[in-house]
Amino acid sequence: MILKKLGNELETQIYTLQNLLNNSDSTTQKKLIQSDLKRLENGYKSEKDNAYYLDFTFKDSTHSIILHDIRLEHNGRTAQIDHIFIGRTGITVLESKSFTGELTIKEDGSLVVKYGKTINTYPNPIEQNNRHTQVLKELINDNFNLQGNTKFLGGIDISSKVIINPKTTVVNKKFPVGFERADSFATRRIKEIDKMSIFEVLKTASKMMTAEKYIELAEFIIQNHKPITFDYTKKYRMKDKQNEDIYVEEKNTNYQKKIITHTNPIIYECPKCKSQNLEVNYGRNYYFKCLDCKNNIPIKHTCNTLNCKPKTKKRKLQFFKICETCGIDKLFYQNKA
Repeated sequence: MILKKLGNELETQIYTLQNLLNNSDSTTQKKLIQSDLKRLENGYKSEKDNAYYLDFTFKDSTHSIILHDIRLEHNGRTAQIDHIFIGRTGITVLESKSFTGELTIKEDGSLVVKYGKTINTYPNPIEQNNRHTQVLKELINDNFNLQGNTKFLGGIDISSKVIINPKTTVVNKKFPVGFERADSFATRRIKEIDKMSIFEVLKTASKMMTAEKYIELAEFIIQNHKPITFDYTKKYRMKDKQNEDIYVEEKNTNYQKKIITHTNPIIYECPKCKSQNLEVNYGRNYYFKCLDCKNNIPIKHTCNTLNCKPKTKKRKLQFFKICETCGIDKLFYQNKA
């Protein structure tokens, strides 16, 4: 089962950077924003791609739990974890990696990615993931009430894996220890259990958590999730005059807008179920489709004067408010890929 889906923290930051990029008049500033935007988009894509394979395999599981995008703070240290797999026999902390170029995993665990004639190198992700694992382990040991047999036998087993998107071209003929393809993660775990010795089976069985306990453990981790967002507006010292600290209410609309400030993007929500899980669709006109309650919500723009007739224009996954009278061409929503 999936108890925490991929969070919207990165989506919010990406959306903010896209708005800043559209509103910036400085070529130098645009390049800096594009650099931050590309970094965030690549990281989000990596997590999202590998989350798909994990969700596909474990979404209906009654004995395994998946948590996505968890940030923990404990003993003065932080851990930004891409995915956590929780089973009745233990936990696996997963670090997501995805590359469009040719990936070579070196003997020391560092990564070399070749994009045509360009070569980029990255530090060993296993070392980073091991540090995340240690933070999680200390948090559990210090604050979670383990059942008697698990605590007596040394606590919960926590392992670490780096999962690679199956679409990534890997030069290595064999994956080094600690690396796996995302789509084969579940299959490999089953094989590992099948190969366990009698002693290992008995030891694992004695430490096995009850279903109630490992669900309680997952909920404990979620409760300790402390998301953080970076204020890119302050970083680039930009102020959008149309998005200062005011309350915006558009007349003759069936959807609601929350408070807008120069640090936050507009957030749309369904008036029926209050969900923010919306998607722009097209019938006779563009409209919001609530993906939770299936409610259809008309999109009706307002503008500076009654004579204005703003329209919606689509550019790939992005949707813009266009007003020829006022010269407005502004992004107001982006569908998920």
